[in-house]
Amino acid sequence: MGKTAFSGPVYGTKGNLFSCGPTRGDANASTTLIASVVVPPYETWYLTELFAANAQAASNSSTPKVILKVKGSPTADPAFPTGNAGTVATITGPTSTAGFNQMQTATVTAGEFEGYAAPANSTIRIVSSGTIGALTARVNGFIRFIDSTRVAQ
Repeated sequence: MGKTAFSGPVYGTKGNLFSCGPTRGDANASTTLIASVVVPPYETWYLTELFAANAQAASNSSTPKVILKVKGSPTADPAFPTGNAGTVATITGPTSTAGFNQMQTATVTAGEFEGYAAPANSTIRIVSSGTIGALTARVNGFIRFIDSTRVAQ
């Protein structure tokens, strides 16, 4: 009899990996860390979408952006991840003071059907630039467990 187990995520298992807000971006248009999370050492997270919404800003002298980044590797120290941060998705808001509610699909990792792979112990960050009022953000995706870290029972 042939193998009947799924080799990837089961359709419909995608969900909210983490969310944050409401918070504010930096008024001087520099890059501001909004939220971050470390992927557990026994999982790989596949990021599929970034959602961002904000209320009306007092002023937008520059184009506001919400950026999803991944930094680190499976061997990195979770407190001090190494390597260059990879940009997974970027949402660009309006230059006016209007609020926005947008979604951006994540860049797909080579060899995967869907999602950007964030390996174990890597840091996932949401950063903003520009003047952003009352920002809320959500990252959707799915999780794959790393079999070699599971204890046999």
